[in-house]
Amino acid sequence: MAPRRYLLLVWLPTFLWLGLLAGFSTDFFSAAHTGVILMKIIRFVYGPISHHRFEQIHFLVRKSAHFGSYGMLSLFAFFSWRGTFMQSARWAWRWCGLALATALLAASLDEFHQTFVASRTGSWHDVVLDMTGAVFFQIVIAVWVGRSRRLKQEA
Repeated sequence: MAPRRYLLLVWLPTFLWLGLLAGFSTDFFSAAHTGVILMKIIRFVYGPISHHRFEQIHFLVRKSAHFGSYGMLSLFAFFSWRGTFMQSARWAWRWCGLALATALLAASLDEFHQTFVASRTGSWHDVVLDMTGAVFFQIVIAVWVGRSRRLKQEA
């Protein structure tokens, strides 16, 4: 196990990201609020847009945010767990599994919290989407580490 000061440093990005995700779970980031902001951006860049087209874009932006934000959480958590349970390997199933468990717990709590916010709704579909992003990012980490290991061996 690593020293406490080191643990604080390796967990800081994960905790900061969890705080950001908690903020995203509030009324301020409800579809009504993000829709107003996104509409202003789209109109500024592209001009007028139909309501139907805007709803499609807004849906895709919000769902992409789920995928990416929980993917990033799993990335940060992977490195936090790696720093907590150090070993000579650059990648381990243990770190990957714990990162995914961290993302699952956070996603589930986020959706549960949203059931108490009047302008939000909790959905298990979003947890599945969040976990899809988390798994994707873990696959990218595994491929990246495997690729860099092969390149190092070839050199």
